[in-house]
Amino acid sequence: MKESGGHIVSCSSVVFKGHGELRRRRWGALFAIVLALGGCNRPAATPASDPPANTTNSSVAADKITTLRANSQRVLDDAVKAGGPGCSAAVGSQGNVVWAGVRGLADLVTAEEITTETVFDIGSVSKQFTATAILLLAQAGKLTLGDPLSKYVSGFPGWAATVSIAQLMHQTSGIPDYVDILIDHGIQVTERATEDQALQALAAVPQLNSKPGERFAYSNSNYVLLGEIVHRVSGTPLPQFLSDNIFRPLDLAMVMDPVGQIPHKAVSYNGGSEGYHAASSAWEQVGDGAIQTTPSQLVQWADNYRTGRVGGPKLLEAQLAGAVEIGPGIPVHYGAGIYIRPDGSLDHDGAWLGFVAAFRVSKDRLTSVAVSCNTDDQVAEALAESIAKVWM
Repeated sequence: MKESGGHIVSCSSVVFKGHGELRRRRWGALFAIVLALGGCNRPAATPASDPPANTTNSSVAADKITTLRANSQRVLDDAVKAGGPGCSAAVGSQGNVVWAGVRGLADLVTAEEITTETVFDIGSVSKQFTATAILLLAQAGKLTLGDPLSKYVSGFPGWAATVSIAQLMHQTSGIPDYVDILIDHGIQVTERATEDQALQALAAVPQLNSKPGERFAYSNSNYVLLGEIVHRVSGTPLPQFLSDNIFRPLDLAMVMDPVGQIPHKAVSYNGGSEGYHAASSAWEQVGDGAIQTTPSQLVQWADNYRTGRVGGPKLLEAQLAGAVEIGPGIPVHYGAGIYIRPDGSLDHDGAWLGFVAAFRVSKDRLTSVAVSCNTDDQVAEALAESIAKVWM
C-alpha cells in the first residue's frame, strides 16, 4: 500500500518505517577524489588553475572507488536472485551519480533485465515533492502554512476549519487514511478510484481520529489534500506544477502519474509462498505517491537539499522547520514530507503494490542513496542502509 506510510554498471552506462540510525561518516576527502575522477552523469569540471594530479595518488583513489562500487554491487547481488524481480540503486555526491547498480528482471514474462534506465513507482518517497510544492507557494505569498484546510477545500465537515496546512504537511491532522476508507467501501486497488472519490470519502468522515496538532499519525489523506490545495491555489494540477517548478528546473526525468503508460517502467510483483504475481493499480490519486523515476534521478534531486537551486535557502529552512516527533521517546522528526534522523540525516521510504523504495540524504547533505525494487519481498530500506555503510 502507499504506506500507512542490479552486474556492475559503469559510470558510462548510465513507502511502516524503520528508523535505525546509520553509522555515518562524512564523505570528506573521498568524495573530493570521486568528483576529481568524474562522477556518473554530471562530471565536475576541473578548474584550469588546478595543479597536475599526482599519478600515484590518482591510481590509489581509482582503486578505492572501484572497490566501493564492487562492494555496493555485492549488496544487491547478495539480496536479489538474478532470475526474479529485482532492484536498482544509486549513490550520489553533490549532484553526481558516483555509482549505479542493478540486479534482477524488470519483467518476468519477457525476461527483460532491470537497467539503470528502468523506471519505478517510488510510492511515498513522492511526499517530499508535494510538500516542496506547498512551500514554494507559501514562499510566493500564495498561501500560509497556518491557513485552515477549509479555506481551500469546500464541502467538508466543521473539522476542516481546525486543520492547518502545516498539520497536513507534518502528519498531525488526525484525518484518517483514505486508502483504508476506500477499501472498507469495497473499492479494490485493481478497480478505478479517482481523486474525487478519495476527496468525497474524506468529506464524509464525521470526526477526526485525534485533535489536530495533538500527535503524529501517518496518513496518506494529508498529502492527497495538500496536492488538491496546490491545484486550487496555483490553478495547475499537482503533476504539472511539479514538472514546471521542480523537475524541469533541475533537469530531472520524473513524472507524477499513477496510471499512465510510462516508458521503461518495471512490472511490479507481489511475492509469496506461491511465487510472484504481477500487481497493478487503477487508483488515480496524486500527492501521497505516484512519482515514476529511477534511483539515479532521485540522488540528483537530493542535491537540492544542499544547494537550494529550487527554492533557495528559505526553502531549505522551511523543509525542516516545525518538524514533529513521530512518537514519545522516538528521536525522529517528520518535516516537509521527509523524516529527520537524530544525526540530522534525512530519509523516507515508499511502497505501493509491489514497488518498494528507499531514499537517504546524509547530515552534511553531500551524499545520498536511493533504492527501488519491483517486488515487495525486498526490503529497500535495509538495502539502502547497507549501501550507505559502504560509502559512508
